[in-house]
Parts: sequence; structure tokens; C-alpha cells
Amino acid sequence: MDLFKQIFRLMPFCSLLLWLSGCASQPGAQLRQELIQQIQAAGLQPDQVALVVMPVEPGHLTRPLIAHNADLLMQPASTLKLLTSAVALDQLGPLWRGETELLANPADLTQARQQGVLRQPLFVRGKGNPDLDYAALSFLLAQLYNEGVRDLQGGVVLDRSWFHPALPDPATPAFDESPRARYNHIPDALSLNQQMVQLRLQSDANTVRLSTLPAFTNLELSAQLRLTDSRCDQFNGQLLQLNEQTLPDGRIRLVLRGEFPRHCLHEEDAAWLSQEAQWQLSLQQFWRQLGGNTTTPLQVRHGQTPADAVVVAQHFSRPLPQLLQQLNKNSDNGLARTLALQLGAQFQSVQQKNEQTAEKPAATDSVEAAEQMVKSWLIQRQLPAEGLVLDNGSGLSRQARISASQLAALLQYAWQQPWGLDLASSLPRAGTDGTLQNRMRTSVARDRARLKTGTLRNGTGLAGYVFDRQQRPWIFVGLVNAEQGVAKGRPLLDQWVQQVSQF
Repeated sequence: MDLFKQIFRLMPFCSLLLWLSGCASQPGAQLRQELIQQIQAAGLQPDQVALVVMPVEPGHLTRPLIAHNADLLMQPASTLKLLTSAVALDQLGPLWRGETELLANPADLTQARQQGVLRQPLFVRGKGNPDLDYAALSFLLAQLYNEGVRDLQGGVVLDRSWFHPALPDPATPAFDESPRARYNHIPDALSLNQQMVQLRLQSDANTVRLSTLPAFTNLELSAQLRLTDSRCDQFNGQLLQLNEQTLPDGRIRLVLRGEFPRHCLHEEDAAWLSQEAQWQLSLQQFWRQLGGNTTTPLQVRHGQTPADAVVVAQHFSRPLPQLLQQLNKNSDNGLARTLALQLGAQFQSVQQKNEQTAEKPAATDSVEAAEQMVKSWLIQRQLPAEGLVLDNGSGLSRQARISASQLAALLQYAWQQPWGLDLASSLPRAGTDGTLQNRMRTSVARDRARLKTGTLRNGTGLAGYVFDRQQRPWIFVGLVNAEQGVAKGRPLLDQWVQQVSQF
């Protein structure tokens, strides 16, 4: 009989206190020892693992059925996205959508509708729209074109002031050796397609051909690559050196240096271009495709939108519950960070309104403001917050910390809220979809567990809801922080989830 079944059988007789500190009963001590033996058999130490299993309904049990290192603060990896998602649902609301606007001077716009020329700048104001991709930008410009505007003589001003600072600090060290990868995307209020551009490299015996999607006509690609006889499937595009130049005629030249295998085809979405070059090329490309005048290079710069500017065009993201499907099932770090920044911006706005009566000055950094908001939110709902470190809200962090008991309390609270179903339905289903698609596929837990996964080099986690044989929901939170934590901890957590599903 497995360990969890033994615990479950003893529930009526030990009042579920066998796993609580201070209980010295022999069955409880034996079961705790067996749990430690399972952890050690996986090649882990007891203090490297935290586990909480408890019923969802707070009235059913006052304490967890199983609690091991429940209050130990640990690196949660992407299980931290549960906290960001829950606070976003509660504070932004299920109807929230990100927004991007095109604005112009009202008098200038009136004249442009008649004469076709916008002589003053067109402002592109971002409000943290996570769905602002290339199609959305083309849609925005089409709305402007349909107003009768044909020439953007005053250029374009990109307004990123919704978040603070407007752009990430370029001197900040990269999280790892793949700073251009999608999972490392650092969002801003006007992030276009998460800065991703698809680059295609194709070689024969002597040459390398380069192309991009979108196919930017004002982008000149130069391959200064040494061809090698290495295997194509071992090529790492993150090792390429990039050199970006703005030419006198407004075109962008991107030079790639490094090595590339012969007879190889490699396609990769990554941040191959700077944000400035990506916006410059995209605006010129899509405006030209609409039929707009591009006889002179389009001037693009940063700035803020004047208070009297009027909205010409708008684009909205999908509603928050739909975004959370992408965020949690695919563990989208950039989207999670964007929502955390939205929470910070909202908190800053409230602080600024109450600045005269506030005990301390308003946070100037949106990331810091998000941390303050989330901690305040937890405390107001009498949920444990001590020691919590949200950092960027995605879990892709060396500093983020949370305990298994804090995650369990959050999941229990969320289950009782009107938006709780939106959170639960956004979690990957064991063996079925998202980041759990290939885990527990042939087990009894298949499609009976909805869990947020978490993976870092030195840790792994699972947190969410597991349904037993009678379809009763249980909260499950398991965190492992150790060297080779993924290889050692993932099978152990999967095993425990399967055992809970057999209650």
C-alpha cells in the first residue's frame, strides 16, 4: 500500500493530526518517516522538499492532511504565476483587456482627414497590451489610413510611459546565456510581438542565406558566418554575435557573426532586433503595404502623449481569462511579467491619488509597486505573506520566494471566489495539455489534476488541484529546490499527484 493511502486510511482515527508538528503518535511518526524515505530514495534531502496536501473546502479540515516543510520559503519557479494570476483576476477583473492607442493632435487630425498629411507626430501609446503583435499593429495603422491619412510627415512617437521605468535597464545582467529567447522577454508598455522576429538560416556547402518573418524590405541581412561540419541539430543561435546599424537612408543592417553548420536549415523566433529597429521596420513596412507615403524615412522616436491628443485607433487584447489560458498552460513568462507590471501601475495610480495622506511615498518602480500591491492584497484577505518575494511575478527569478503553505492558502481562497473557475481552468491538465501534456499520460491522474508546473535549473514544482476517485478536489503543492532538482524531483512529485488522485 502506498504512503498516501496509508495516511488516508488513518484519517478517521487520528483526526488528521498525524502530520502536524507536536503529534507524537507512533503511526504518524512512521508515516512521516516513510515520506522522508521516499524523498531520500529520489536522491534528495528532506530539507530540499516542501509538500502540502489538503482539502479544498476550508470547513472540511482546519489543517493540512500532509504538511512537510510547509512554511519553508523556497524558489517556486513558475508556480509563482498562480499568485500573479489570482491577484490579476481579483484586482483587474475578468473583463480586463490590455490596450494600445494611436493618437494625434485634434486640429492636425482634422486637417489630415481632408489633406491626407499628418504634420505633427502620430503617438503610439502602450498600456501593456500583451496581444500587440504584427497583425495588431497593421490593424491599428489601417484604422488611421481609413481616416484619410496618407503621409506621416510629423513622424511617430512611441509612448511607453504606462510602466516605470519605460524601458528595462540595458545594463541589467541577463538571467542566463539565452537573453534573446522568448522565455527571457522583458516586457514594457509597448512591447511588439514580445520583440520576437523569426530568423531563417539556410546553408549549402559554401554560403548561408538569411531571411526574416515578417519579411522587412528595409532590413539588410549580412551573414559573416564561418561554415563548419558540426551537426545541424546542435546549433545554438544564442551564440551568434549581432551587430545592428542604422544606414543613412533609414534602412537597418543586421550583421551575424559566428559559426553555422553546412547543409543546415535553422528557424528561430528570438529578439534578433533591438526594440527601436523592430518598431522602425514594422511601422515603415505596414504603412507602405497599406499605401501610405514612405518617400522619406519615417522618423520614429520616444516621448509622451500630450494631454490634448485624441484617439484615432485602438486595439484591445483578449480578456484576462483567455490570456491566463496562455499564461498558465504554456507558462508564458513575458505575459506574467506584463500582468505584474499592470498590477504595479494600478497600485501606483492609487498611491499617487492618496499621496498626501500616505505614510510613505508612492513607489516609482512598477515592479516594486506590484510587490507592494500583492503583499497588501494577501494581508487584507488574511492570507500569509511573511517572507514572500514576488520579484517580476513570473517565477523566472533567482530571488522569488514563497512557501508551500502560502501557495496552498492562495489556492484555497481562490476556489471560493467568483473568478476561481477562471484560474483553475487555466492550469495544465495532467497528461492532456500545456506543460503537463507529456507527464502522467498513462497514469490514473491523467485529466484528474490541474496543476501549474515550475522549472528552473535547480528546482521544480507542482501546485494546483487534484481530483480523487470520488471527484473531490484536493489542493496539492510540491516544491523541490536542489541541484538536479528537475531530474530528481519531477518523478517524485508526479508519483505523489498520482497517489492523491487515488484517494
